[in-house]
Amino acid sequence: MDAASTAAIARLADAGFDLVHAFDPVAAANEPGWERLIEASPGPCVGLLVGNTRALWPRFVTAMRDPALAAQADPLDRYTERTLEAAFPGARIYYGHREYAGAFLPFTRLAVATGLGALAASHLVIHPIYGPWFGLRAVILVDGEPPLRAPIASPCTCAAACRTTLEIALGATTWEPWLAVRDACSLRAWRYSDEQIRYHYTKQWIPPVEEPGAP
Repeated sequence: MDAASTAAIARLADAGFDLVHAFDPVAAANEPGWERLIEASPGPCVGLLVGNTRALWPRFVTAMRDPALAAQADPLDRYTERTLEAAFPGARIYYGHREYAGAFLPFTRLAVATGLGALAASHLVIHPIYGPWFGLRAVILVDGEPPLRAPIASPCTCAAACRTTLEIALGATTWEPWLAVRDACSLRAWRYSDEQIRYHYTKQWIPPVEEPGAP
């Protein structure tokens, strides 16, 4: 990747999108559902699978001070679009929250095929560092020579607990059992805050209480 793409990735990290995984979009186009990646610009190009860890939350909280953003039906989706399109103007971007030809793109399949993480018994993608505590937001196509990628081995050993909690969650009518599926993973160091968890699972925005004298 060139200097401009490197600088753009740094901008994404500053905005809370701190997980950027480069891959070969031509090879990834063999994955069912990702055939559209072969429509990339002529010549070598790099796919950037963009996500976030818990680092997103404080940036998003700050951004939500903007009344226009807070008024959106789904402000996190709008924040994602606004941030990525500002960092990579004119780039081809595929979002996890949009439908293409009537269907959502299989981001989990792409993450596993390109070695970002491994698929657990819970059907969650498990990252070697962040465990299940990350979100996948978009794929960006940029010019450059793509790296070689391959699937990785499972980084955790909690399959039995994952299967048990998944079976319970499949029969649940509330979101808490689905949180338990993530909590069953042994990789917990990057667990989201309670506020971030509540927002992701319920879409309910509760403004944080600011300390006296906070800017």
